[in-house]
Amino acid sequence: MRKSVCSLALAALAAAASAAPWSFTAPPWLTWTEDPATTVTVTFESPEATDAFVAFAPEGSEERRRAEAPERSARHELTLRGLLPGTRYAYEAGDGLGARYEGAFKTAPADRETPFRFALASDLQGGLRYESAVAVAKAVAACGADFAISTGDLSDYRYAPDYPFALQSWKDFFSAYAPVLASGVFQCVTGNHDEPENPDSLWFRLAPRPSNGRDFSYTVGPVRFICLDNAEFEVPSRTPRLARALQEAAADPAVRWTIVMFHRPPYSWGERGGQGVVQEWWCPLFAKYEASLVVAGHAHTYQRTKPLSGVNYLVSGGGGGRIYGVDPGRSEIAFATSGWHFVEFACDPAKGVLSLAARDADGNVFDRAEYPARRTVRFSPAFPKRGEACTISYDPKGRPLEGAEKVFLHFGHDFFKMPDGCVEMEKGEDGIFSAVVTVPETALWHLAFCFHGEGEKAWDNNHRANWQILLAPDWR
Repeated sequence: MRKSVCSLALAALAAAASAAPWSFTAPPWLTWTEDPATTVTVTFESPEATDAFVAFAPEGSEERRRAEAPERSARHELTLRGLLPGTRYAYEAGDGLGARYEGAFKTAPADRETPFRFALASDLQGGLRYESAVAVAKAVAACGADFAISTGDLSDYRYAPDYPFALQSWKDFFSAYAPVLASGVFQCVTGNHDEPENPDSLWFRLAPRPSNGRDFSYTVGPVRFICLDNAEFEVPSRTPRLARALQEAAADPAVRWTIVMFHRPPYSWGERGGQGVVQEWWCPLFAKYEASLVVAGHAHTYQRTKPLSGVNYLVSGGGGGRIYGVDPGRSEIAFATSGWHFVEFACDPAKGVLSLAARDADGNVFDRAEYPARRTVRFSPAFPKRGEACTISYDPKGRPLEGAEKVFLHFGHDFFKMPDGCVEMEKGEDGIFSAVVTVPETALWHLAFCFHGEGEKAWDNNHRANWQILLAPDWR
């Protein structure tokens, strides 16, 4: 039987008190830091500086390629490039001290029509409920998803009583989630237990991400993942970057779903409530840019909301930490429960559906949902300039103006503080309306707009959030 957390802490303290310094060994953790279709980054740790390599080949092929670390180090980060899209690879990683690791991963598809699956598991909290974390990890690996994602709290680095305990919490993560790490990419954002505010946190050493670090985006097929750190007191300052990322996704015709990921949920009911600052600063942007799904953890529950201002929210925090109570009777909730779990997603572009299956630690499904590909507004260019033309399109299907023969674009700038005009839109053969407007020279930040048909009450103002388009900065 596994030792208790207290026993581990005492053993760690005894080790720290001995003459030898603490050394850290970590198996490979695979992430996407560049193009998910053609690259993958492999990171692992040795107890001391040494050589390292990764040998890899498509499964079934004996023609292995080999990547070697450019210099001796205890931390090894090797990015494998020139991979085949949509292909499963087998790999072996090792170092000059004799460590050897075997695993597999799958690259993202090159096109936007190939189906794929991914799994979500969060809030392990460094093995505080180790056996439960092991059960969830085994179930995630057994589901055979193409990759996995997480909203953080993998360790207990922040709340550990001392440094040896903090290191042990990361060791417990690597031990419990070994089946997940060995089976593919595990793409994560930071949680509060991972201590993202501290640049010395082991999170930044163990989990490489794109160059901007804590906030990043990547695309798999027709799904844009926007990943954020919503650490305390930092939400307002991170809002401009979020708005730009959402706008880039909304303007890209190849992106059919936008999934936003961060740790602390804006909406949660029960033992742990939602974060008001996210509701204030970020939720209006999710509505303005029609985010498909907003995913968070932090509350160790499962909560799937009904659309709130047109946006679907999901709390999934059952990856192995202590389970919290939930309030399933709230009117905003479509389904809620407590228990260790993970969530499996299947994207089927041909059917235009992103489906969700929430599974317990035994793999049994306890909730299902579907998110159809839906985009009411598109625009071009992605960031228009003042004094230049901008094309805005509107699809009324499923909206208040569905069936209208005439639709008018009502627009202004900077939260409609300055109303600029109203133009009749042209209806295409596909039923989508479009109009070209000139961005006012007097606009400071963005265009704001909504739509109306014939009649005083025939309006679509996007659940009273309207839409917006940020303008290109003058200094670019």
